[in-house]
Amino acid sequence: MIRRVEAFDLDVRRHVYFAVVASARPPTVAETAAALETGEAEVEAAYRRLHDAHALVLYPGTTAIWAANPFCFDRTPHRVTAAGRTWTGTCCWDALGIPGAFHGDGVVDTVCACCGDPLRLEVVEGELARGADLLAHFLVPARHWWDDIVFT
Repeated sequence: MIRRVEAFDLDVRRHVYFAVVASARPPTVAETAAALETGEAEVEAAYRRLHDAHALVLYPGTTAIWAANPFCFDRTPHRVTAAGRTWTGTCCWDALGIPGAFHGDGVVDTVCACCGDPLRLEVVEGELARGADLLAHFLVPARHWWDDIVFT
């Protein structure tokens, strides 16, 4: 069940995304607490509420951020070059969202989930410029993505 996000949680989420853009990594609980001049316990609770609301994805059993969609902070086969950096998408779908998050162009280097062949998709002026002839198959129906978001 998705829970309601509180005003403080939105401040925490905004800080997480600002930190991701500034440093290409998610902030720790301590870094967020320092930036918002609040206690770590409050930030930990906010991280958990944001996770429960599907606004962040935490590593299981921790308050470390695994993903702030479309950005992922662990290894995946979905590498994105956008805004002068290389990023990781949680999946190819989210990888295509990274150039959009910066309102700019980007290149997604990934692999075909079926055969493992390398794929390159280019986003130019908000449009998929190369790779548009590919077919995307979503193994898990959208209504079940959050049942196991890491697998999905």
